[in-house]
Amino acid sequence: LNISDSEPSGLNLHPLPVCQSCVHIVDSDQWVQVEPISTPAGRFECSRTRIRWVCAGDVTLQYRAVDGRFLKAELEMLQCERIGPVIDVTVISGKLEEAHLPHFACLAESDPSLKNNVRLLSKSDEGISLQSVELTCYHAKIVHPSFSLITLIISWFIKWEEHYDLLLYMLCKDPLFLHIYFFPVNDTCSKEKVKQDEKSSLLIRHPRPDRPFRLKTPHLLEVPGASVQPIEGISFTTDTKPNFFKVRQPQHDDVHMNLIRKKDKKSVWAATIWKEEFGKLKP
Repeated sequence: LNISDSEPSGLNLHPLPVCQSCVHIVDSDQWVQVEPISTPAGRFECSRTRIRWVCAGDVTLQYRAVDGRFLKAELEMLQCERIGPVIDVTVISGKLEEAHLPHFACLAESDPSLKNNVRLLSKSDEGISLQSVELTCYHAKIVHPSFSLITLIISWFIKWEEHYDLLLYMLCKDPLFLHIYFFPVNDTCSKEKVKQDEKSSLLIRHPRPDRPFRLKTPHLLEVPGASVQPIEGISFTTDTKPNFFKVRQPQHDDVHMNLIRKKDKKSVWAATIWKEEFGKLKP
């Protein structure tokens, strides 16, 4: 795979999520992970974007991730929401037998009808078109694809959960101020925006959630001994800039975080930052 956009992304992409809910769902065949380079015949996965492709001969592609908020009007008209990144793809030379686009959904925890209702949305100068896809654990398979601006969408009326990643930043150590962002795994545009917004803050490395999050449902963050904003919680969605929790803890102690689904009070993520970790950080 050859990418004409030669600027490095600056992203250090983690492996695919280990989700305890869908760990039993078998992923598709083995893939050779590569950085964006020209590829001969074979089955490949881009180690930065997670796009997979199958080709019978040499292939050259040009693609880039795009901020998906420009599709808001089309999605409202269709009464749908994105469940994957928006990618601008052009085949420069060669031919793809298959393309596998990353999606955010957890198949184990989502409505069973989700697998039959996800569509590929393509946008071009002529308008938009929809196409059926075949879902695997983390990807949507398209046979003999023709590309443009593409993404994966699902109806508002279907319940689904998504695999999420997080970025955690320290703004100040005394008193302690934290910003905690949650966003879909493989949403590289959101990740880049957060990193740009927080470039003057200190990134704290922390494991990502191993359970999926329910979309459009308020979640509250509990941190004993700390003040947390927004107090009404955050509803996760893919059509807005990633929201975040602000945490202020005056005591020099461990930070125990518990993310709770507001509707049923179920804990969906819990983690601790030990006070000794802060001692090693240099703001």
